Amino acid sequence: MRGSIKGNLPQNMVKGLNQAQKAAVEHFGSPLLLLAGAGSGKTKVLTHKIGYLIREKGIRPHRILAITFTKKAAQEMANRVETMLAIKPRSVSTFHSFCVRVLREDIASLGRNFDQRFIIYDQTDSKKTLKDILKRFNLDPKEADDAQKIISKAKQTYRGNMVEYISSLPYPQNQYAEVANVYQRVLEQSNALDYDDLIHYTTQLFVTSAATLGKWQDRYDFVMVDEFQDTNEIQYSLIKLISGKNRNNIFVVGDPFQTIYTWRGAVPENILKFGREFGATEMRLEKNYRSTRKILDVANIVIGKVDRMWADKVLTLHTDKEEEGVVEYHDSVDQDSENRHIAEKIRDLAAAHSYSDMAVLIRMSFLSRGLESSFMKYGIPYEIVRSLAFYERAEVKDLLCYLRLIANPRDRAAFDRVVGTPARGIGKKAIGVIAENFRTDWIQALRDAGLSRRQRGSADALINMLLKHGDAVEEKPYTVLMGIIQELNYLEYLKGEYKEDHEDRIENVSELCNVLLSIETEGKLFSEFMEDSLLASDQDRISQEESVKIMTIHAAKGLEWPVVFLPALEEGIFPSERSLASGAALEEERRLFYVACTRAKEGLYLSSVDYRMKFGRTSSMLPSRYIGEIKGSYSRK
Repeated sequence: MRGSIKGNLPQNMVKGLNQAQKAAVEHFGSPLLLLAGAGSGKTKVLTHKIGYLIREKGIRPHRILAITFTKKAAQEMANRVETMLAIKPRSVSTFHSFCVRVLREDIASLGRNFDQRFIIYDQTDSKKTLKDILKRFNLDPKEADDAQKIISKAKQTYRGNMVEYISSLPYPQNQYAEVANVYQRVLEQSNALDYDDLIHYTTQLFVTSAATLGKWQDRYDFVMVDEFQDTNEIQYSLIKLISGKNRNNIFVVGDPFQTIYTWRGAVPENILKFGREFGATEMRLEKNYRSTRKILDVANIVIGKVDRMWADKVLTLHTDKEEEGVVEYHDSVDQDSENRHIAEKIRDLAAAHSYSDMAVLIRMSFLSRGLESSFMKYGIPYEIVRSLAFYERAEVKDLLCYLRLIANPRDRAAFDRVVGTPARGIGKKAIGVIAENFRTDWIQALRDAGLSRRQRGSADALINMLLKHGDAVEEKPYTVLMGIIQELNYLEYLKGEYKEDHEDRIENVSELCNVLLSIETEGKLFSEFMEDSLLASDQDRISQEESVKIMTIHAAKGLEWPVVFLPALEEGIFPSERSLASGAALEEERRLFYVACTRAKEGLYLSSVDYRMKFGRTSSMLPSRYIGEIKGSYSRK
C-alpha cells in the first residue's frame, strides 16, 4: 500500500525551492524550528515537507498531524497538498478542530457528565450564561466580559484546578472564582463546552489518561505546527504531549516578530522555549516573495528596533524583485480630508488595479466609519470585515437554537432562547420553575414543572415539536428547519417583531435554509456544520466580491494585497494610547506595524492627520513614531 502512494507522487519534492526552503524540507531525525519571515514561502515549505515525508520517508498521509490557527490556513494547506500529491490529507486542522476530534471520540474518559454529542458555546452563549450566574451572586451582569476574560485566561494557562487558580488572583479577579465554578457546572449540565474548553479538556484528558494519550500519540509519526509564535501556554503543553513518543519528528514554523496576539494569551517566548526544551535545530527563511524592496526596507527598519531580547532572532527580509515598489506618506489636516485622500487615491489606482487588489488596514475599528462614508460618496465598492458574522444575527441564532435544542435537549443557552422566541406566555418566573425541575434535560424539566393551564399548553406544544424532530435533525437539518419555520409561523413573527427591517431578516432565514439544504444534500451532519461555523475566523468571512476590504490589522494577518493603506498613524492610535505606558505593549505595537506593512505587495500608502475630533472636541495629533523612524524611506504626497 505504501508503494502505491509513493508511485503517484511527484519525483522531486524539493523542486522549485530555494536553498533555505530545501534544507528545511529535507531536515529529518531531530526537532526543527523554522523562523520564517513574512512572505517567505512558509506554506510552500510546509506542504512540500508533507510530500517529502510521504515520498522519501514512507510516512502515511494520515499519520502526519499538521496544525495551524485558522480554518482558512488549514484549508489552504490541505488544498495545496491535494493539488501537489493527488492525496487528500486528513490530519491538517486547527488546534480547536483537532481537539474536537479527540473529544468526540474520547470525552467519556474524562469521567465527567459529557457525552460525544456535546455542543460548543459561542461567545454569545457563554456571556449569556455568565450574566445569569452573576445575577445569582448579586453581581452586576455587566461584569460578564471581565469574568469571561479571567476564566478564559485560567483555561489557557492550564492550571490543574481552575477555581483555585482564580481564587489566588488579587482582588477583584478572585471574586469570580465561585462564578467560574458554577459556570463550569452549568456547561456540564448542558453537555456544552466553550471555545477554551476544547483545548483545556483535551489537555486534561491527555494528562490524566495515559491510555488515551498513548492512543493518540500512536496515530501520528510526525507533528507539524504553523504560526508557533501565536501559541499560548496550554497549546504548547498540548504539542509536547501529542509529540511525546516521536519527539524527534516535530517541525514548528514561526516568526516572533509577527506575534500580535499576546492580549489573548499568545506567548512568543514559546519559540525560545521550544528551542531549549526540544534541543531543536534552527533554520531561517528571509527571502521574501511578496513585497517589493521599498516596502521591505520600511519593515526591516521598524523591526530592527525591537527589544534586544530578540536581537539574535531578527530576520532581515530581502527580495530578488526588480521593481522597487511604492511607499508614500500623506499628512492631512483632519480625518475627513484623510479619508477623502484615501478615496481619491483608490479611485486613481483603480485604473491599473481591481478594487479587490486593495485593502485599508486600521488599528482601531472606529476608523471604519469615516472611511465608509467617504467610499460611499466616491462610489467605491467596499466591504468592512468585522466579527458580527452571519450566524450571530438574531433570526439566524433563533432558528439554530431550535435545532441545537432538538439535537441536545440539555443545552441551557439554546433552551433560554427557544422558550421565549417567539413569545409563548412563559415568563421569567415560569422559566425559574422549569429550571428548578431540571434533572436530565429540558424536555423532562418542561414536563415536570408546575405551570398554569395556559403555560402548560405552550410547554406541551414545545415538547411535542422537540420530540417530533429529535431523530432527524442530525442528518436532515434542512427538513427539520423548514418544519420549525412553518410550525412557529416564524416569518410572520419576524414581520411583526422587526417592522423596519423584516425583509432583510427574512432573506437571512432564506440563506440559512440554503446553507442547510446544501449540508443535507452533501450528507454532512448538523453537528459538523455547527463546529465549522463556530470555529471560523474573521478571515473565513471575507467575500470574493470586487471591493476594497476594510479591516483591522489583527484580522489581516496572513493575508496580502497588491495595495495597502495604513491610515491614522498618530501617537495614541498607532501605537495605541494604552500601549504608551507599557514597554511590552509598545513592543507588540511595533510588531503589529511590521505585520501591517508586510501585507503589501507593490504599494504601501501611509497617512496621518494633524487634528482629530474626540468626544466632539478638536485634538492636536502627533505623527506616529514609526513615521519618524522610516523617514527617508517614503515619498511624501
